[in-house]
Amino acid sequence: MAEPSNGKSLAGRVRGASISLMNTNPQLGMWQTAGTVIAQAPNISDLRLPKEAGAIDFNSQGHSALTAFREPDGDLVPVRTASTLDARLTGLGPLPEVREQRIPHPKRQRTLREKCGDEPKKAWGPTIVHGLGAFWKFFRTFAGFCFTIYFLNIVAWGAMLFFLLLKAAPAMNHPSADDDNSPRKKWLEIDSQILNALFCVTGFGLAPWRFRDLYFYIRARFFHDKIAMRRLATQNKGWFRPPLWAREDGDDRTSPVQDVSRRSIESTEKPATTFTGNLAPPTALWKLGFTISMMVINTLFQVVLSYFMWAYNRIERPSWATGTFIGLGCGVAMMAGVMSWWEGRKVKIIEGPELKIIDQV
Repeated sequence: MAEPSNGKSLAGRVRGASISLMNTNPQLGMWQTAGTVIAQAPNISDLRLPKEAGAIDFNSQGHSALTAFREPDGDLVPVRTASTLDARLTGLGPLPEVREQRIPHPKRQRTLREKCGDEPKKAWGPTIVHGLGAFWKFFRTFAGFCFTIYFLNIVAWGAMLFFLLLKAAPAMNHPSADDDNSPRKKWLEIDSQILNALFCVTGFGLAPWRFRDLYFYIRARFFHDKIAMRRLATQNKGWFRPPLWAREDGDDRTSPVQDVSRRSIESTEKPATTFTGNLAPPTALWKLGFTISMMVINTLFQVVLSYFMWAYNRIERPSWATGTFIGLGCGVAMMAGVMSWWEGRKVKIIEGPELKIIDQV
């Protein structure tokens, strides 16, 4: 009787693990990752903030975020680290007793950008050190480590392929540069196979999430499925803002889909929970569809490229196949990356850097 139970338990664990895996939100490609990371990377203004105002951290997708502390009244205050927060909460001893009194509320709460703007800016030397420290934090995240190692491999092997195509290594050109048995030709094959393997990591490894997002996009675009749209908004939060019809009821973030661009400076409304107090308007849905489609097409091009690389040897393979499908695959992935970078840049200009908020307990 115990064996069937154990079998069911194992099957249940496998099913649960597969569901959890599909519910993760990895970036869908190297170029899209590069686009969103660059768009959300700390700029000079972020790096020149003093330590107590500019605690830069990174989320699971490798996007930078500033740490902020939320007061009981909802006001955001810049903090450096959790240890600073602990000192603030516990290191000052018992709080003095405060008699109940009526305190007039200001016309509006100041945004985090305004509070950070009051702080003195750091000199260029400490700013450079701060930037190097921010990169080290990024590199130590799982997404940052994988992206950096993968990107360096693509650059290194791609550069080698480029110079081999230019016949820039005369020592490899014997008996001639175009001879099938020359070192140049052999290293062209080795280099191409390594690049193809690297492209397979993203083209095939991320294919389940690419087709998952394509399904969600069809559900959201043609059937107004709110759940599907929210899933896509979470997946692409670094650059995409969903339409108004997809926002959650009662979302008190002054939801990422709410347009408050017309909010007056003297308004008594509570500012949005962003660095600037403003929220980016909804992103055009065709841009989301374009990005997802490019990622899916990249996988299809990778299928064709792998067929030519694995079904033919280096002598019988058509000379045009490798360059054509490497170019097409990189081209569509690059277009998705440029779209993500452009829209992510616009979101950051309006909302400022992403916030990592610590609530007072």
